[in-house]
Amino acid sequence: MNYKSFSNAVSSIAFLFIFNSCNVEPVDSVLSLQLAQNNSTGTGGTGGGIVSPTSIEGTYLLTAFNTSVPTDLNNDGTASVNQLSETSCYNNMLLTLNADHTFVANSKGVDIVANGSTQTMSCFSDPDDTGAWSLSGNTLTLTILGNPTTTETFTVSGNTLSATAQNGQAVGYDTVTHAPAYLTCNITIIYTKQ
Repeated sequence: MNYKSFSNAVSSIAFLFIFNSCNVEPVDSVLSLQLAQNNSTGTGGTGGGIVSPTSIEGTYLLTAFNTSVPTDLNNDGTASVNQLSETSCYNNMLLTLNADHTFVANSKGVDIVANGSTQTMSCFSDPDDTGAWSLSGNTLTLTILGNPTTTETFTVSGNTLSATAQNGQAVGYDTVTHAPAYLTCNITIIYTKQ
């Protein structure tokens, strides 16, 4: 997922991703290098025994988007740390790890939209993110093709992939003005294999 999409998705998931390290190499050479490196088999893992490329191939569904600051996006009077409980904007957010070490991830989330002098929250859906994946031990690395090319890492445990961002941003409400605002918080996302 591209940085903006993941940041909004994780902030509001996208990977989808705030853990970016930029790479300015041409996209084709990055993908070719990544695919060449993917021929090794990862071992190790926690909670799931041996993790290998063939054991993590498949489709994963976003099952948790936890923030260290509770929000009440649905205005039901009950704040939650799991943003999936607060909005349907992340419904059916998928990450697919293909056997050829490529991936596709859809990018959805919540954003703040200005309507004149009023700000509201709105769901967004950006184009799919694509790239290559590699596995080393229980660390899954996604190389996301874009401008710039970025990488994201997940911890593999059993049938889940998890990633954590410190001091990320999530959409919520300002405690003073009660207007939509980006809140600084720690974010953990979890995908579960389907």
